[in-house]
Amino acid sequence: MIDKKRKLRYIDAIRGIAILSVIAVHTSQHGTNLYPKLIQNLMNEGARGVQLFYVASAFTLFLSYNYRKGKEIHTNRNFYLRRYFRIAPLYYLGIIYYFLFYSSETTSAFNVFSNFLFVHGLSPYWIDNLVPGGWSITVEMTFYLIFPFIAKKINTLNQAVKFTLFSCICTAILKIILIKYPLIHESDVWAHYLFLFFPNHLPVFGIGIIAYFIIDRKDYQLSPFSLILLFIVLIIQFIWETIEWVAFIPNHLFFGAAFLVLLLALQKKEYVLVVNKVTCFMGKISYSAYLVHFAVLFFMSKINFVDFVDTTNNIYSLLNYLIRFCLVVLCTAFISYLTFRIIEIPFQNLGKKIIAKLEMNQKKETI
Repeated sequence: MIDKKRKLRYIDAIRGIAILSVIAVHTSQHGTNLYPKLIQNLMNEGARGVQLFYVASAFTLFLSYNYRKGKEIHTNRNFYLRRYFRIAPLYYLGIIYYFLFYSSETTSAFNVFSNFLFVHGLSPYWIDNLVPGGWSITVEMTFYLIFPFIAKKINTLNQAVKFTLFSCICTAILKIILIKYPLIHESDVWAHYLFLFFPNHLPVFGIGIIAYFIIDRKDYQLSPFSLILLFIVLIIQFIWETIEWVAFIPNHLFFGAAFLVLLLALQKKEYVLVVNKVTCFMGKISYSAYLVHFAVLFFMSKINFVDFVDTTNNIYSLLNYLIRFCLVVLCTAFISYLTFRIIEIPFQNLGKKIIAKLEMNQKKETI
């Protein structure tokens, strides 16, 4: 087992980089922006911070789950309780807040109810309709739902690689079928949904699982079959003729692979440019910050507090963006620290108390 303090530090930093990237791309979508195309493209790729969250999530889930396995009577039940009290309380507050202040006429009662159950990812109309960024929460919660089964079946690096490659292939086939036979008439909504829905991100979680076996288990063994499968996937990618807008291996999966390399590097050496007080702090409050920064941006736009200097040329427009970004980060960090202390930590502690009580009762019954 890797050192807990060291593990938490660079994982917190990874999450900090992820949330700062997400804030960066959303900040660029407000105010007057006249950036060169290269800079705009760079900002747009900040959205891949979500995939960095997924890689870190799968890695830490395997780490904690396997650590507790054998030490708890009901590991799976306790896993679900921990995840629920980690995610649900703040998200429920987000549902209420965004419903009261930002909901539209398309927000139905079923839509709201589906968010409370975390099943809004089943509908292309609900997946990202109520809580901004809520699509990633339903994807995460879906992964939690199947996680104990995955953790039971995947016990080696070789199995993790095969799981990731097969999920990549199956997702590509599924998307091809769903493009040819769409379930709704609105093509733009359907295309957007096929990027956001859970299967499209399952291979990214697989990359995080691969990281776990390399870093924690020191498992480097791959079977010839896994290597051949990897060869086939890469060859198909190179010769693949794009079917409409779908690539065989989507761009965000390549980012996931790049994040694996970053994770492997940081667990060897914590470079201060990446692992520092700012990124670690932002990583600790990253879940709150993910939900809060949208509200900060919406409020700043509402009061027209998004442009601060002359925006008639590229240089001033970039300066304008940097000022806006710093303000959003500062406001988000302040509010998120409060929600982290007032909501996240107390409810996580409540979950721990419930688990401890259930475990104690179970032990008494077995005596």
